Amino acid sequence: MTPSELRRGLRQRRRELRKAMKHLRRQARERAQEVPALRRERRRRMVRRLALMAVLLLLASLLRCDCGPESEPPPSGPDAEVQAKPKLATPPAPLKRHPPRVQVAATPRGTFAGASRAPPAWLDELRLQVAARSPRLSACFAGSQGPGALRWAASVDPAKGTVSDHQLELVGLGDDLPREQRDCLVRALSAPPYKLSAAQAEAIPDRVGMVIEF
Repeated sequence: MTPSELRRGLRQRRRELRKAMKHLRRQARERAQEVPALRRERRRRMVRRLALMAVLLLLASLLRCDCGPESEPPPSGPDAEVQAKPKLATPPAPLKRHPPRVQVAATPRGTFAGASRAPPAWLDELRLQVAARSPRLSACFAGSQGPGALRWAASVDPAKGTVSDHQLELVGLGDDLPREQRDCLVRALSAPPYKLSAAQAEAIPDRVGMVIEF
């Protein structure tokens, strides 16, 4: 092949390539234009289908309403409320049980005098004699700080002048008395016996109480 023939062949090849490129570009443009058109067409079809389904549902609901039995109109007037409310069966009322009546015969009661008992006449004498024993009572607290006051209760036999069943308590102090101090106080309060002038008044011992200060 001569150089002129080669040149002609190359030129023809270039022309064919240019035509092929133009054809490819044209196809690409057509495809690009077809894609949105397809999307639009699909949307239109979907909208049509939805509209058709809505119309069919509306027709079906209308057919159901027309074919059903006609409902009777509610009764009007004063008897309407009575017919509307169903009657409920009321349970029977429970029987009332009355307690049995029992008659109790009244028993007569004796009358008692309500006057309070007067203090014995020898109580002042006993207080004076107990106060006279304060030095002996203070000696029971030798070596320790004395409480200053003592609450004493005992059973007194006025005929014999003896005391028993002692109950001792320190005034203002919650501590219990030691056994040695308690025995000392009982001895000082018990011996010697008290001399009470009204010994013949009562034979039964009386329970008395007082506060002793020393």
